[in-house]
Amino acid sequence: MASSVTRRQLHMATTEQRKVEHLNVRLPVSEMAILRNYCEANQRSQSDVIREFIRSLSAAVNPSSTLPPDS
Repeated sequence: MASSVTRRQLHMATTEQRKVEHLNVRLPVSEMAILRNYCEANQRSQSDVIREFIRSLSAAVNPSSTLPPDS
């Protein structure tokens, strides 16, 4: 029996999951150094650290409704 989901629908669903927005932030040199040092010490990207922090804000604002981890 053939699947009821077409290739196009699958592609569209995958594309929807990949949509991202870009954020540009101006930081003092000292704060940028803190971020770089943290990322280097923990072998993580700046984007990963910032995404995790934003997810923690969601949990702090509404503990019963947290965002799923980024895959």
